[in-house]
Formats: sequence, C-alpha cells, structure tokens
Amino acid sequence: MEKIPAACAMGWSIELEKGLRSRKPGHSIEAINLIGPRLKQWSREPQTTMAVYNMYALVPGEDRLFADTILLRLADAFVSGNRETKISVMRVFLSILRQCKRNDRQAHGIFTNMSLENRLELLRRVKVVLTAESVESRALTLVLLGCWADIATDVAEIRHAILSTLLSCHVLEVKASLFAAGCYSENSDDFASVFLESLLKLMNSSKTLPALRICGARTFSKMGCSTVLAMKAYKMKGVKTVSADYLANFASGYACGAF
Repeated sequence: MEKIPAACAMGWSIELEKGLRSRKPGHSIEAINLIGPRLKQWSREPQTTMAVYNMYALVPGEDRLFADTILLRLADAFVSGNRETKISVMRVFLSILRQCKRNDRQAHGIFTNMSLENRLELLRRVKVVLTAESVESRALTLVLLGCWADIATDVAEIRHAILSTLLSCHVLEVKASLFAAGCYSENSDDFASVFLESLLKLMNSSKTLPALRICGARTFSKMGCSTVLAMKAYKMKGVKTVSADYLANFASGYACGAF
C-alpha cells in the first residue's frame, strides 16, 4: 500500500534537516528542491481522518507537527541562506500557490490546521529579511509573504510593510510588493480597498516607470468583483487611464451575474 504524505512526514522532515545541515556543495539546495514536490503533493491531499490515522498506525496530529517543522526549517533556510537558497525556498511556495489557484483552492493547503503560534513564528522569522541591505533579498521576502497570504493577510505589520514598499525607489522591490498586495487582495476586501488607493496613486504618478504601470494594471484583476471597489475605482482620479483592466474585470462580473 502506497504511503500517504502524513505517513511520510517524519522521514521527509528528517531528510530535509540532513540536507540543510550538509556541508557538501549543493546538498541544501537539493533538499529544498526535493521537499517542494512533496509539499505540493501534501497540499492536494484531503484532511486526514481518524480512519486513515488508524490504517497507517499514526498518532493523530503528529503529521501536522512534522509539517510545521518542515515549514519552519524552510523559513530558517530562507533567512540564513544565500541568494540561491532564498530563490529555491521562494520557488517552493510559489509553486504551491499556483497549484492551489489551478485547483480553485480545492486542495486543503499545507497551512491548514497550522497553529496560530506557529503561523506567527513563521512570519516572525522571515520578516527580518525585509530590513536586509540587499534589494533582491527584500524583494524575494515580499514574494514569499505573498505566497503566504493565507496566514498573513490579517497581520497588520506585514500588511503595512507591503503597502509601504510601494513607495520604494527600487523597481524590483515595488514589483514584488505589487505581487504580494495582489495576493492579499484576493483574500481580503478590506486590504484591497486600502491597496486600491495606493495603487492608483502609483499609477497616476508621473514618476512611475512604464514597467511598473504594466505590473500595476495586471494587479487590478486580482481584486475580485466587489461593487464597493468598483465604485471606488470609478470615482478616483485617473480611472480611465490606469484601471481599464480592472473595470473590464468588473464588467465581465456584471455580465455573468456576479453582483
């Protein structure tokens, strides 16, 4: 009988730890790349029932403990690792995010049932990189936090960091902030409403580069089909020039009877 992810959790956690601790060149990256598909597989699995626990002789909840350990180890690797390590960790979660979107979020997700304490600890460990000297490191952190929108949307400190970075003078950092803000807007109309004002100011600024305008315009489509947001976008200055994609999205929503 093929083992399910819950039954493999201990082994996967141990393998990841050994790989990250290895001093052999490339072994830590290999370990991260190996755990990525495993976490994607785990995200596709339904919630583990008591019957399944009994079938595999598992202790209920033990698999969640190992899942949390894996996620925290990846966070530590991201914080302490070099550029290649940070990119590898970010790609793991970006891949999981894309999978969830393709499945219309039918998968239960790797963060499901993660304790509030561990969620906050995960964010606490990673957010220190937002103050790094490297612009690329800060940008990668913003993308990672965007992938973690399911557990961070309501965290005021993270929300503020994403919105304030829209004012950065570094294009790479602003693009990463737009990505993260788009992810949070999908989860929260409240955040989307605040973000909309910042986004339109960015789009209307004469100092905004064309590349950022394009990136910003694409972000409008992530704000859903809220009537309140539609009216807010329509009333704000510059809507005809900066939010055509956004209003088109609302128009299609009306046509489909979404409102």
